[in-house]
Amino acid sequence: MTHIEAIVLAIIQGLTEFLPVSSSGHLVMAQHWFGQFSEENLLYDVMLHMATVTAILLYFRQDLLTLGKGYVGWPTEPGSMFQGCEQQTIHNVLIASVPTAIIGLGVKSIGFATLATPWLVAVMFLVTGVILWGTRGGTAARTAKEMRPWDALVIGLIQGVAVLPGISRSGSTIAGGIFLGLDRELAARFSLLISMPAIVGATLLEVMKVWGQPHEALGTYMLGMGVAALVGYWSIGVILRLVRHNHFYLFSYYLWPLGIGILLWGAFKP
Repeated sequence: MTHIEAIVLAIIQGLTEFLPVSSSGHLVMAQHWFGQFSEENLLYDVMLHMATVTAILLYFRQDLLTLGKGYVGWPTEPGSMFQGCEQQTIHNVLIASVPTAIIGLGVKSIGFATLATPWLVAVMFLVTGVILWGTRGGTAARTAKEMRPWDALVIGLIQGVAVLPGISRSGSTIAGGIFLGLDRELAARFSLLISMPAIVGATLLEVMKVWGQPHEALGTYMLGMGVAALVGYWSIGVILRLVRHNHFYLFSYYLWPLGIGILLWGAFKP
């Protein structure tokens, strides 16, 4: 893998992990158009996922610090929407992670390759576009203190279903929170919080697949991880701004033509 290839893959990972366009769907299509990834590239993909977790840790460092200090009863500084409900929020993250893990392990037992077909990805792109389109408007704005365990469970179920390639994890979970009546930014921040255990868990499963395999030079990995973390950090800011200003649905205009284009490509390819 050249440095240019590493950077391109890192940019794609950093963008699609947080923007509501489905990183898994784009990965499936990349494999069909450019060939299957080697074991070395699978290990690199694992490292890029850890880089995106790093981006979340850096972006939400104030929220995470508030949650940690508040959970053990230490005084916290103002500035986080989770202040005053730290234990409740962490418990909600744990609740959301349970159905995600169960569904994810179930899909793993079926085999991801069974689901990784262009026509399914195309349909799921179209579905994600409809979901995002439904987030327009809405006046409900329940706060973190008003968030119930039931809300967390539903969002966790949605995150589990988002393992389907073409269904955006960030897009569907943020939309789910908005549909449940949560404050728009709370829905986005909670979605990104629950993504950390989901990404780490999925990454650990991938590590077991590629453990002991040959790998690229460390410098190539470090370069890609740095790029993915920077792009991911920027993507998080973009998502929060779009959700805050009720422009989240604009990604539908990307997903619908993409899904239709893939279906047409599948129908007319030689």
